[in-house]
Parts: sequence; C-alpha cells; structure tokens
Amino acid sequence: MADWANLPADLIRCIHGCLEDLMDQINFRCVCVSWQHAVEGNPHHQLRPLPPWLILPVSGHGGGYTLLPSVDLVSYAERRRRKNIRLPWQSTDDGLVLMGSAAGWVVAADQTAELHLLNPITGAHARLPSITTLPAIAAVLQTDGRVTGYLFRISPYLVYETSCESTRCMLYDKVTVCSSSSDSWTTMIVFYHGRLAFASAGDERWSLLPTENESRACHVTYHRGKFYSLHNDGSVSAWNLTDGASPRVSFNVQPPRLIDVSILDDYLVGSGDDLLRVSRWTDRVEGDGDEHRTLRFRVFRLDESGWVALQSLGERALFVGSNRGISLSTVAFPEFKADCVYYAKNGVVGICHLKHGLILPQGASIPNLKDGFIVPDYMYSWPPPIWFTPRVC
Repeated sequence: MADWANLPADLIRCIHGCLEDLMDQINFRCVCVSWQHAVEGNPHHQLRPLPPWLILPVSGHGGGYTLLPSVDLVSYAERRRRKNIRLPWQSTDDGLVLMGSAAGWVVAADQTAELHLLNPITGAHARLPSITTLPAIAAVLQTDGRVTGYLFRISPYLVYETSCESTRCMLYDKVTVCSSSSDSWTTMIVFYHGRLAFASAGDERWSLLPTENESRACHVTYHRGKFYSLHNDGSVSAWNLTDGASPRVSFNVQPPRLIDVSILDDYLVGSGDDLLRVSRWTDRVEGDGDEHRTLRFRVFRLDESGWVALQSLGERALFVGSNRGISLSTVAFPEFKADCVYYAKNGVVGICHLKHGLILPQGASIPNLKDGFIVPDYMYSWPPPIWFTPRVC
C-alpha cells in the first residue's frame, strides 16, 4: 500500500499548486498533518487570489432574520453552491445574525447582540469586546445571569430599555476588519447614531473615537494601512490605529452633488491607490406602458479638490453591501463584468452597469433580464446574503 503521508514535500506543493478550487485547497490540507505542514511550510506558498463569493445564511426560524450556525457559499462566477458550511460556533445558541464581512472574516451578532469574528474556511473564532464597554450601554440581567436586554442612556435624565433582538438590529450600522492572521486583527464599528469605536485582538474594551462638530459616521473601510470613515457632513477621516488612534487626517470635502436624486446608501471602497465613494439611489423611468424602478450607482474618487465623478471604472468591478467594499480586476477575473457594481443588500443581489443601471420591475424581486445582464440564480434570499472573500489564514 502506498504511503501517501510521506510523499516528498516538493511533490505535495506541486499538486497543491494545481488546485484552483478553494474547497479543494482546504480539503487537501486536511488529508494529514504532513501534507498540511508541507503546504504551510513553503516560504513561497501563497494561495491564489480568490474572487468574492456570496455567503447565504440558512434560515432557522421560518425565513426570519435568525439563522442556524451554518451557511451556503455560492461561487457567483462559477454558478456553484457549497451547502451547509458550518460556522465555527460551539454554543447551543443558534441565534446568529450576519452583520458584515471583511478580510476573510464574517462578523456575526449572537442572541445577546454581542459580536464575533468567524472564519467559515479555517474555523477560527474571535470574540469581540462586550457592547457594555461602549458608552452609555448597560445590560439587563436576570437573577440567573442571563442578558435579556440593554439600557441606553440618552441623556442624564433619560434611559430606555430595549430587547436583545432590537439592540442587535439598531446598534450596529457598519463594521469592518483588517487582519493579517487569525490572532492579529482590528475591527472598527459605526454604532448608534454614527459613533465610532474600535478594538484589536486582546482588547477587553471598545475604544471610542472622537468625531468633529458632532458629525455622524455613515460608513467605514480599511485601505492601504488605514481605516477611513465617511461622515454625514461630507468629511472623510483617515485613522492610523496602530499609533493609538491619535494621528488622524481629515478631508473636509463637500459631498458630491446629484441633482434631484435621493441617496439611499454611500459606500467607501479602496481601489488600487484610490479611495472611492459609491452612491446608490433609485429613480423611476417609464417604458412599455409601465413604471419601473431603476437601481443606479455613481462613483467618485477622492483627491485634493474633493470628490471627482468617474465616468467609468475601466477594467474593474466593485462589490458593495454589508461587506467591506471590494475592487476587482476584470482582466484577472474575466468572468465578472467590467464597469459594473455588484450589489448585495437587504436580500437583493444584482449587477448594475455604471452607465445603464439595472431595471427592476415595480413590485418584483428579481431583475429584468431583457438588458442582457448576467445574473446569478439566487437573486433574492432572506436572511440577506453578503459578499465574502475566502481567506485561509
């Protein structure tokens, strides 16, 4: 019988290098300890860059927001679905809700609204500091120690109580992560009326970040070694959290002007050396005797003069939603469409060309295919799916 465990390390690495599928790469490492050591011990080893996948929660309570600790991974490019990937969640509590994703991590809130970092590929799990270390928030405890809700202090004289479920829905606006390994990460959140806080591996408390002129943060991202926050007054702040969060550069730029348009969402996306602002809105057009809703995006690049509108993304595609924004080369990944924004939010998944948009018939949940857009089979899912870039570290 062949002794597969003792194959030469160079041969093991050569075989591993021929594997293109993510799950095949993961399974290959799990065959035995010697194969894992051969792959990870290669100083030149680097997994091939992977495009975003859709991570679809598996509903646990009749299609509601609560989900069981398992997900489906959908390769948007290859139209393949990996079912029942179990999240690294050991508790019997099945009340996880996905809040976002970044750097290979999925950010989830449990039944008591506490946040966790989960890597469904490697099984890594990191618990974030308790939300009771955020200012003006206290837990409501039962005699047996169970958390059943939270108290929010609005003013010195006003406190109101919410359930854990309501807290989970209202407290977190945006979350992003930078991470070099499973034990080295920093998370920044936008919470409760646009306030900013961050925590790193080993921290027991959230650290609050100041905002100028009482502006509210509406989005955060990580790009080129810094966190960036976008505020409702149009300003953008760059944070170097490795230096204690004291160094900060603020760009006091005016928000882009869009005539007769009501912006629904703004996203920050790092793309090469550029920081982009992606604005989403819908307008209405008439055609074939019916009124339709058009999902549209505009993209702006930040420079010294402010936000500069881009007419084209060139050979790139952007991925936005609850995830940290992703910019992808369509030359390296020709299966994706250039000059398009891939969108996943509130259960709807779609592709929007920067110029032509995407037509959604009024009252329908899937795009109209007459425009020739390539769309996945899973255009609507609840709980909402999010973009996820797998990472093995």
